[in-house]
Amino acid sequence: MFRYKLSELRSIAEFHANAAEPPMVVALLGDLGSGKTAFSQFFITPLLIDKKQKVTSPTFNIIHIYDTTKGPIWHADLYRISDPKELPELGLMEAASNHICIVEWPQIMTPHITSCNVVEIDLSPQA
Repeated sequence: MFRYKLSELRSIAEFHANAAEPPMVVALLGDLGSGKTAFSQFFITPLLIDKKQKVTSPTFNIIHIYDTTKGPIWHADLYRISDPKELPELGLMEAASNHICIVEWPQIMTPHITSCNVVEIDLSPQA
């Protein structure tokens, strides 16, 4: 698990984006407002094929999919998902087997991932 300060977010996200290869899950841990969506924006934006596209929070849609130079990147926010049985319905488990997935609030998903590498990044404030 990696742990970073908010001030390091852009450079660290870009580092992980450059190193990322599918299939892979980037599991973002941290409290509300800790920088999970900002990390996702810094990770995805440089890889976008359509440079005018904006990376936004998937809080209400649950999943956004972006066309990037590394293939589709799935960006999910699982804050409102309470049952792991919902994950296959979202297509997220299959996506994790084939693509790069960035998952905010991943705790319900990570115990069920067996088909790819999982990188956990903790954005919680330093103790």
